[in-house]
Amino acid sequence: MLEHLKKSPLVPVLRKIRFDDSSFIVKALIEGGVRTVEITMETERASEIIRITVDEFGSQSLVGAGTVLTIEDCSKAIDAGAQFIVAPVLNEHVVTYAVKQGIPIIPGVYSPSEMMRAYELGATAVKLFPAASVGPGFVKDVQGPLGHIPIMVTGGIDLANARPYIESGAIAVGAGSALLKKSYIFNKDWTELTKEAEKWMKELELIR
Repeated sequence: MLEHLKKSPLVPVLRKIRFDDSSFIVKALIEGGVRTVEITMETERASEIIRITVDEFGSQSLVGAGTVLTIEDCSKAIDAGAQFIVAPVLNEHVVTYAVKQGIPIIPGVYSPSEMMRAYELGATAVKLFPAASVGPGFVKDVQGPLGHIPIMVTGGIDLANARPYIESGAIAVGAGSALLKKSYIFNKDWTELTKEAEKWMKELELIR
């Protein structure tokens, strides 16, 4: 999981997308070079979307579940085939459950103490959220004493600040509406979505 993110650190966060659009969105992102997607559990029919996405695109992309707040959500996501779990908060019960199931989990944290606790519980990495509230400098500073803890950043990530977070030491960036523009999805303009994904990949120097 960590090696995958190092090679492909852009993680689109698919939140509250329509079931009928889900395959088109993922296909457009993959055509733009994306190799990891996160589908949030408050999305309608999230488990179905995860299962279909794994079946259709699992050979091309890691498929994870996001906004996992409870053990029940975690169980549903894993049963649907989610290959990793992401949460906006540090729920120790959820982290422990995922670890016991052998599924990588990236819980949300906002302080060095939470980062350390999550890692002690067996988290694969931690998610600094909301990252924009503290900025890339926070990631750089905390990497001093806690450089052994991989950090993903989410919340307020856009095309202008994504690269600075990676340069500051983040292993990955989670991007929502700044990447998955509502106008593209509303108009079903999958070509433009692909182009947008390509811009992000190029900015992160992922297209060689």
